[in-house]
Amino acid sequence: MLSYFDKPNLDRLLKDFHTVVGIRISVFDDKFNLVAEYPETPPEFCAGIRATQKGLNACRDCDRAAFSRAKNLQKPHVYTCHAGLTEAITPIIISGWVIGYAILAHMMPANGYVAAAENACGLAENFGIEKDTARAALDKLGVYTPERINAAVSILDAIAGYVSLRNFAKWKNNSFADSLTDYIDKNLDKPLSSDLICKQFNCSRSSLYRAVSECFGIGIMQYVADRRIANAKKMLERGEEVTAAAAANGFDDYSYFCKVFKKKTGVAPHKYKKSFLNGSYIDNK
Repeated sequence: MLSYFDKPNLDRLLKDFHTVVGIRISVFDDKFNLVAEYPETPPEFCAGIRATQKGLNACRDCDRAAFSRAKNLQKPHVYTCHAGLTEAITPIIISGWVIGYAILAHMMPANGYVAAAENACGLAENFGIEKDTARAALDKLGVYTPERINAAVSILDAIAGYVSLRNFAKWKNNSFADSLTDYIDKNLDKPLSSDLICKQFNCSRSSLYRAVSECFGIGIMQYVADRRIANAKKMLERGEEVTAAAAANGFDDYSYFCKVFKKKTGVAPHKYKKSFLNGSYIDNK
């Protein structure tokens, strides 16, 4: 997990938001785990759908899809959930990294309300809820004009910024370091450009460079090279061939591998292997 949330302060903030705006709000971390929500109890319509395993799974799938869109867009957007209700989501971003999400849920649109209500009731029937029961529960939900929904989304986005500004949410450098190292180590035999790593972690180059510098004190490509040579050393220490160590760590050019290895360790790879297996190697680096 890349994020940490100050739950007591966040709980108070969500309660204040609901008191003013009147819309249920939830906050999730970067791994899509619920951190806080207010009110804590979902409305009757949604509780009925979630009471079934099919409905609960559909709700989770819908949330995951919204998280993915928000992460890719890196801005708030409004959508219709799997149960036909209007919802909105915004990413919580710190230093270019998405560390969580805030969601406004369980709204009914004032424009086209009749059609939206019929659609929601029809969808509820798919989860085993009778239409009359669904309609009675639906009538208890708030109805919002497009202007009010847009205003709520703007405030939601401001809330996301406030959460990071007041340190109610923080980015865990150690978690990022672990995630980055794990990704690099699993892909040492593949091309690992900064662009590919940015795409994997959905961040800008400047954010990546800043984060790697904070965590390791070096640049991203230097860190990749260090991980490759570290793994090559382990392979040679096990007695594996130099050519195999080069290929397994992303070096197509054998001569270049030898050059980089010697620069990092002070000795050529074949000499490193031989001296290590003989028990005579001394690491001066």
